[in-house]
Amino acid sequence: MRPTLFARFLIGVVLSLPLPLVAQDLSSARGNEHRVALVIGNSAYAHSPLKNPVNDARAMRDKLKKMEFDVVMRENLKARDIGGALREFRSKLRPGSIALFFYAGHGLQIRGENYLPAVDAEISSEEDVPHQSLNVNTVLNTMEDSKAGVNLVLLDACRNNPFTRSFRSGAGAGLARIQAPSGTLIHYATRPGSVAEDGDGANGTYTAALLAQIEEKGVPIEQALKRVTVRVKNATKGKQEPWMEGSLTGDFYFVITGPTQITIQQAPVDADAAAWQAAEATNTAAAYQAYLSEYPKGLYAAAARVKLAGLTAASQAAAPPQAAPAAAAPAAARAKSEATPEDRDTALWQQVQAAGSRDYYETYLKEFPRGKYAPLARAELKRLATQEKEQQAQAERQAWEKAQQINSEESYQSYLVEYPRGTFVALAQAAQKKARKEAAARLAQGKPTMREQQRPADERKAPERSDKKKPDEARQAAIGELSLARLSAADYPMGAAADDVTDNPEADEAARPQHNVKVANFELAYYEVTVGQFRKFVEATAYQTEAERVGRSPGCHVARSGGEFAVERSANWRAPGFAQTDSHPVVCVSWNDTQAYVAWLNGAAAGYRLPSEAEWEYAARAGTVTPRPWSDTGNFFARMFQSGKGTDPEQPPSRTCRNANVADESLKKALAWPVTHNCSDGQAYASSGGYFGRNGFSLYDMIGNVSEWTQDCWNPSHAGAPLDGKARLSGDCSQRVIRGGSWSSGPVYARSAARQKNPASYRASDLGFRLARTQP
Repeated sequence: MRPTLFARFLIGVVLSLPLPLVAQDLSSARGNEHRVALVIGNSAYAHSPLKNPVNDARAMRDKLKKMEFDVVMRENLKARDIGGALREFRSKLRPGSIALFFYAGHGLQIRGENYLPAVDAEISSEEDVPHQSLNVNTVLNTMEDSKAGVNLVLLDACRNNPFTRSFRSGAGAGLARIQAPSGTLIHYATRPGSVAEDGDGANGTYTAALLAQIEEKGVPIEQALKRVTVRVKNATKGKQEPWMEGSLTGDFYFVITGPTQITIQQAPVDADAAAWQAAEATNTAAAYQAYLSEYPKGLYAAAARVKLAGLTAASQAAAPPQAAPAAAAPAAARAKSEATPEDRDTALWQQVQAAGSRDYYETYLKEFPRGKYAPLARAELKRLATQEKEQQAQAERQAWEKAQQINSEESYQSYLVEYPRGTFVALAQAAQKKARKEAAARLAQGKPTMREQQRPADERKAPERSDKKKPDEARQAAIGELSLARLSAADYPMGAAADDVTDNPEADEAARPQHNVKVANFELAYYEVTVGQFRKFVEATAYQTEAERVGRSPGCHVARSGGEFAVERSANWRAPGFAQTDSHPVVCVSWNDTQAYVAWLNGAAAGYRLPSEAEWEYAARAGTVTPRPWSDTGNFFARMFQSGKGTDPEQPPSRTCRNANVADESLKKALAWPVTHNCSDGQAYASSGGYFGRNGFSLYDMIGNVSEWTQDCWNPSHAGAPLDGKARLSGDCSQRVIRGGSWSSGPVYARSAARQKNPASYRASDLGFRLARTQP
């Protein structure tokens, strides 16, 4: 019996593969792939322990090692060990790796994000979940930032919450569906809204089926997981049905059978990869012939011939008389291409591919409706239509999430105006009615409505003297409005890693050396201090900020056209140079001003303060080890998942605008800002707190929006920094450390490790602060 040939082509790795690559046997075929797996099994929960996850993890570890995976194994993972597991996993990955994450244990979702709780997690409310759990998005970001070729995520986790019965969950919303990036395949143990059984034997039902299936030779991963689904459904009599998200553009096999010889060459341009992707999506003989005509020696030429041979064989079996021309077509097409490389059809197609837009593909089809590349052009148009639909759906989801975050009658009305037939119309209408009733109730009680709170300060009536509270009452009221996250003690690598390099050597040096720091338990505000909160302090104490004091260099640095900040003598926290509401972060406050605010809050007691540098970075990273808490990998496929593309065709679109308010196309348009991210977040200046999504610890705007003062004195690097997470109070204390980047920051400073400095009296329209407190 003749051996079967299988080609394995990996997303994002094509540029790093050797030339040529030949596999002669099973061992060497796998040896050409760098396989790394993170395997976690959590059974010994303090509450609702499980029987099988550790068994599942051990069995999966043993199986994967036989398949030549380098396995990072964790049993009964504790909260303080989450960062270490991710760091070890990341250290083993390299561009082009096969990256696999397997998890067995409890799981839950909070507001659309999936968390896998540590075994020592003490969860009494949703605020406790992010910093006592492993965020699935963090694992995905780790894989993608390492530029792994194929990402596989296998979750034998509970789909519901709380944890009850012999299932891995009880009632609840279950894990959220993940919009997997290209080149990523995610397989859940069960469908959304269902439960995953822990199993009666040594392994969970899902893992048992997975272990039995992945040993089968010559089965593509998608087909293998479909067979797992069948096994699980049969074993549970239809009660449990695994669920798959995402896709791979090439084939991956756990085990390959027979000799394989595939020659892979360097890709000449990204158009080669795009053409291959379109050919695979179409999956017809004509599509593969068109690809071979354009790229007879392309990166995927061998794969195209293998695919074409399979389609030709099938065609011959079904209709022998018509099979011969199809078999001869590749050679004829190649001959024609070689004979007339500059023909009009090919010349136009090359321009179309370089542009890559809908208009160009439509123009090609109008000119050559039966041209050599017509199948590819139609396939690209279909792909673009699907992509546009996905982007529109994503934009609507973001608009809905923002409406929910603001939670006012006006925010829901804005959504309804923009999406009158949207997915969430019914929910928006119901929420709008509820917000209207709540506003009426507040008005009846004499409290300001959300609309009144969001009006500019100079449009609202000054409070009556008779309504002014006593100082202690005002302070207690202000404290009562604060909301702080409780962050558990942990150690983490502070500072920029060796591969976290920018085009600013001075900024890189300031963020080094990377060193391990152990922070104690502390609390940190979910939001930056707002205009409304600061106003209460000013009204209660008659405090004048340094920007408002006549005769002492009044004013605030505000942004000017061309990328500069200059002092505007009339600017201060009330009027920073752009429109703001009480829910915006307060800016134009100096470090000295923040100390006055903190002192007022504390009164005779102690507790509230600015965070130390180490505490701030720990909270900003939220368990991640990448330069930013999100993935910003600039690969060919990034543009498929970018909602706000930039205008620079020479740079990959940045994903930062999906996660933070930074210097972007909006600021470039408003002020001709020279250094920006290649994307648009829709905000030229500061946005209200919570406008953008939260990080893994449920904290908002840790990166971007406004930079934040910390308690530390300035030192040019981390050399000699404390290892206990406390503020560094030696060095140049006339200048204080600033963290986080802002709406004016380019990529250099929109990073978790980035540090800046300014005098304690400095004020700027992109600089504010956030409160911390030592846990009592």
